[in-house]
Amino acid sequence: MTPMYFGRSEAPLYGVYDAPIGADRNHGVVLCYPFGQEYMRAHRAYRQIATQLTRDGFHVLRFDYRGSGDSSGDMAGVRAEHWLQDIDDAIQELRDTAGIGRISVLGLRLGALLAAIACGHRRDIDRLILWDPVTSGQQYEAELLAEIAAEVPNEYGAPPGNSLRPDGGIDYNGFSMPAGFRESMGTLDILHMVPMTIPRVFHVFSHETEHFQRLREAWSRHPAYRYQYTDAPHDWNSVDNFGGILVPPSVIQTIVFWMEDISVH
Repeated sequence: MTPMYFGRSEAPLYGVYDAPIGADRNHGVVLCYPFGQEYMRAHRAYRQIATQLTRDGFHVLRFDYRGSGDSSGDMAGVRAEHWLQDIDDAIQELRDTAGIGRISVLGLRLGALLAAIACGHRRDIDRLILWDPVTSGQQYEAELLAEIAAEVPNEYGAPPGNSLRPDGGIDYNGFSMPAGFRESMGTLDILHMVPMTIPRVFHVFSHETEHFQRLREAWSRHPAYRYQYTDAPHDWNSVDNFGGILVPPSVIQTIVFWMEDISVH
């Protein structure tokens, strides 16, 4: 495991590179995090995915978007296009660091939306893996606002900690989404695109939703789009699911097995 800073001098990104332990497949995987509390809770799952992939001979890079985690800056002034640029930079960094030709990209929730948009028109991505993807920025915003609207004061009469701020920003589970970032995310949508330039696409989902069904219908035109249901906890913001969701072994194994199977072709 090699911590590093990389990317543009005005906005260096923090990442962790894991070299293969098994026979080198000359194949790298970039892991794209979700946002907010989901980012925090995805860390152990991503570490497990990285560990298992490196044992199978893959190079892996996990990284923090600008304004998040250990990367530079804060969320003020950050827009969705900056995070899309960060994914491009992470892909190039893994290619340069490992000296490899084949790159796949995996994203969870909002990270899956960003990964699909960033990779959708590239011609140098081997595989795209979407784990319980957010299908649009508007869908994600609607989820957060519905959760905020449903909150009630606690037993001591204190108001909920989550809110829609007067300036248009959203505070949710200890993280802030500035109004500008929220507005830019609202333009992202993968229901009206099919990533035909990516040879293989895998959509793993742990629960059924109308959004996932619509994505399957839209992306079924892709000749190598595959989707698979794998039962696992999926409410990444729920304290009740905190223990089980940190490392959902069924989903992790499904992703790793799929990568093992197709990487030989």
